[in-house]
Amino acid sequence: MSTTGIDSSDKEYENQLSEIIQGELINLYGGDGYNSIMQTMVKISGRREEEIITNYDLFAELTEGVFGRLAESKILGPIKLEMLKIGEENIQQKQTPEKKSLKLLIADDEPAILTLYKTFLEGKGKEITTATDGKKCVDIYKRTSNESENCFDVVILDQKMPFMTGLEAAIEILNINPRQKIIFASGYLEKTLLEVLTKIDRAIAVIEKPFSLDVLDHMINNTELFNKLDKININQEEKDIKTKLSEIMVVLENQI
Repeated sequence: MSTTGIDSSDKEYENQLSEIIQGELINLYGGDGYNSIMQTMVKISGRREEEIITNYDLFAELTEGVFGRLAESKILGPIKLEMLKIGEENIQQKQTPEKKSLKLLIADDEPAILTLYKTFLEGKGKEITTATDGKKCVDIYKRTSNESENCFDVVILDQKMPFMTGLEAAIEILNINPRQKIIFASGYLEKTLLEVLTKIDRAIAVIEKPFSLDVLDHMINNTELFNKLDKININQEEKDIKTKLSEIMVVLENQI
């Protein structure tokens, strides 16, 4: 029995726990930082990464050894709060009427982050297709769009990727389907919006890094947000870039 009061032998719980631990560490330290921390814990304990992130007691012990007094307040405290929500969320999901799952295409060149997105969003009932760079993303989109119209509900693009940036990929995708909903993930909100407006003169959603996965999920589901961005795109030819940028910033800042 875990010290959190939840039976850690339950496979579903172990999967949820690993999501929480990975998400918290990556949000705090990034993909490279997560890998470095795991390498240290594996070396200290002689246990595999999978064993560490699916066993809270083991993870907590190793975290205290690596981070000392900062472990509880900075890492373990937030993780325990998320763990307490698991039971309530599972009950709510069982009570929620079944509905059509959203299909998402996600492109990011960091495998650890891409895996985190996929695991978390699949846990929210979404169908996920991933790509590790912009070119692969466009290739997948082209191939899938030939098989069915409106193949993806939302496309999520990291702005900085090899071979083809998020913006370059977006241009290709919008040429295929001008109505496609797109979210850019970028560390520079205003700069990215300005670049998008300059290159394609279009209001597109941008989520600023670092962000929590719950905020990303909320944005994906936020139909009102995309409707407001569509309204900005209608009859906006006479507006200057500064005005458009201001309008988009207001919509994004109020989207939560």
